[in-house]
Amino acid sequence: MVKNTKNGVLETINRVYYNGLTTTSGGNISCMDGNGTIYITPSGVDKGSLTDEDIMTVKADGSVEGKHTPSMELPFHSNIYKCREDIRAVVHAHAPSVVAYATARKIPDSSVAPCYQKMLGKVADSVYDLPGSLALGDIVKAKFDEGYNSVMMHNHGATVGAETLEIAYRKYETLDNLCATLINASILGGVKKCDNHADYSVKIASENIALTDEELAIAEEMAGFIKRSFYQKLMSTSLGTLCVKTDNGDILFNPDSVGRDKIEAKDIAKYSNGKFYNVCDKTADYLQIAVEIFAQIKKAKVCFISMPNATMGFSISHKYFDAKLIPESYIMLKNAVQLECGVSAKQIAASMATTKPLAIVNNECVITIGKNLTKAFDRLEVTDYSARSIISACNIAQITPINDEQSAEIDRTFNGW
Repeated sequence: MVKNTKNGVLETINRVYYNGLTTTSGGNISCMDGNGTIYITPSGVDKGSLTDEDIMTVKADGSVEGKHTPSMELPFHSNIYKCREDIRAVVHAHAPSVVAYATARKIPDSSVAPCYQKMLGKVADSVYDLPGSLALGDIVKAKFDEGYNSVMMHNHGATVGAETLEIAYRKYETLDNLCATLINASILGGVKKCDNHADYSVKIASENIALTDEELAIAEEMAGFIKRSFYQKLMSTSLGTLCVKTDNGDILFNPDSVGRDKIEAKDIAKYSNGKFYNVCDKTADYLQIAVEIFAQIKKAKVCFISMPNATMGFSISHKYFDAKLIPESYIMLKNAVQLECGVSAKQIAASMATTKPLAIVNNECVITIGKNLTKAFDRLEVTDYSARSIISACNIAQITPINDEQSAEIDRTFNGW
């Protein structure tokens, strides 16, 4: 967990820059400590080469310490801290999908799926003014003063605030995912909403217990696939759940509070006979889906539940995802199941099978299953890569899928499970 310190600002700007959320010269990060001191990124210094010494210190009396000039956007950072005592970290960046909305002067609607709304709340609009100006500082402050935590800035980018740098980073990352998903949905035919979302969460009352050597080995492998999912953009820091059923029927899973980019084997939690172990979260948001899948599909040992941007474009547009794109996608995915928003976990499980290992739930999530971690992960990867290909193809011509005769030949030749 990134703390509100000078080093925390450095770690956060590194995450923002190296995860493609801003440019060498763009964006700025700050936090405020308990004494009213602001730590902020410098102005005009390469974001890809910052060190701890480059982060600037602005004291409560306005005095500045450090070898550079504080970010020119210091006015709106300090204004936010003045008007909101609950906010102690601010992230401002220029991710391409976010800037697309900012230049279009449109507000991304977080209510299209619970995963976005839970993290962001309602996203605010604002108006343009000169970067670094006091006027812009007042404009942004006004929106935070109204209670918003995520503010779009016309022809500029977006700013988010939170109690900690960790949460602020996750908010901005989620805002970028939301914008990218909405753009994909628009390309596929348009954004559609849903008002009857199901609750797939399980409440947690946890105890501590040592995992067995066998469970630790599984946890180590899980952590590797979760990090891999993050870097393949199949999970984000805060979105995506991996569940593995052990031989005795227990379920190992990753808690939501642990970033997918940094998770280790020791962070993996356990669900056994209705009890939770080794987790500090209050709920497991999607565990109920995995519980039902493992109960109904005995050959399924692994379940990925995630929200990758391209496939979520299909989920948000309600456009049917046809896996008959190339032989690889059909071999791995067969006939994708696409379900209406609000279906129960039992209905999701009943709709899936070894011959239907992919389910897309409209306005909710993407689910893949497998007999092992590699198979389930590969399916999630193939799904989103195929979704990206289809979205790109929309700009070229109408897609021609593999026909029934060709798919039947694949069925006779390959067993994708």
